[in-house]
Amino acid sequence: MSATSLATRPAPRWAAFVGITAAVLVVILIASLLFGARSIPFGELWTILSSGPNGGSSDEHTIVWGLRFPRTILAAAAGASLAVAGAFAQSWTRNPLADPGIIGITAGASFVVALFFSFGLVGGIWESLAALIGAAATAAIVIASTQRTHDSLTLILVGVGMTTALTAATTLVALQSSRVYDGMRQWVVGSTVGKDGGDIAIVLTGLVLGLLLAAATARPMDILALGDDVASGLGSSPGTTRALAGVVVVVFAGMATAAVGPIVFVGFAAPHIVRPFTGPTLTRMLIPVAFVGAAVTVAGDILGRLLMRPGELEVSIVLAFVGAPFLILAVAKGMAR
Repeated sequence: MSATSLATRPAPRWAAFVGITAAVLVVILIASLLFGARSIPFGELWTILSSGPNGGSSDEHTIVWGLRFPRTILAAAAGASLAVAGAFAQSWTRNPLADPGIIGITAGASFVVALFFSFGLVGGIWESLAALIGAAATAAIVIASTQRTHDSLTLILVGVGMTTALTAATTLVALQSSRVYDGMRQWVVGSTVGKDGGDIAIVLTGLVLGLLLAAATARPMDILALGDDVASGLGSSPGTTRALAGVVVVVFAGMATAAVGPIVFVGFAAPHIVRPFTGPTLTRMLIPVAFVGAAVTVAGDILGRLLMRPGELEVSIVLAFVGAPFLILAVAKGMAR
């Protein structure tokens, strides 16, 4: 199928699909407030929500407003951010197997977090700041080093190289101190547990800012899919468009990683779930892929609470178990073609 037909093919049942994904997300968000180590009856949940965060002192009220509501918002915002970042990464690299980690975002974040830990800068705000700096700096290096070529394979190879080098450097830093090692061991397991209002503010800021940038960049990216010559002829600058797409990925994935730590497969899987219903154009994928990413991440968080209660399994581990077979299936289908 030609690039022109892919870019212009009408997306079937787009409005209905958006409505369905929105409804599914609402159901999953409600389920996140209901279920955990201690389930809350639906009727009681409605009473608790209507009373507001300061409207009660019961254990159930504390569980809903103090624990489940913040982590639900955090998981939904992080999932939506990673999903849109994945859609842009796949379009940007022209590689359906790409996700935000393809340009070293996770590895860069982990390395700077390890450096901060080694200097004694620990705590939520320092971890978030370190992760954001690392993600942005690594992405900037990868983008700058591939500006002379439009070959997506070059970008991927540079990203993989940076990831490998930074992972080794992170291990080296972490092994120098048991304190740094223990801190990194907790951070590298992406989780919504133990986060505070600062983490929620970070991921929501990234989501809002990223959506504004994504809305402005989606159409130029769709035009770029027709080829650089066509895009230039239509008044679009391929270089500028690619740079903006990189910024979109960094803002979304960097701030989500800063808030919750590394979470895998959402950025890869969500675009694949959405694309058969919307077509490949980013302008049509933007809203539903955010809904699907949020739903998948919150669902993973719920499963983590239920599978090992009264303990719990981190959302990143749940999604890794679910996502690995999905990746293998995607690769197998791609090879079959």
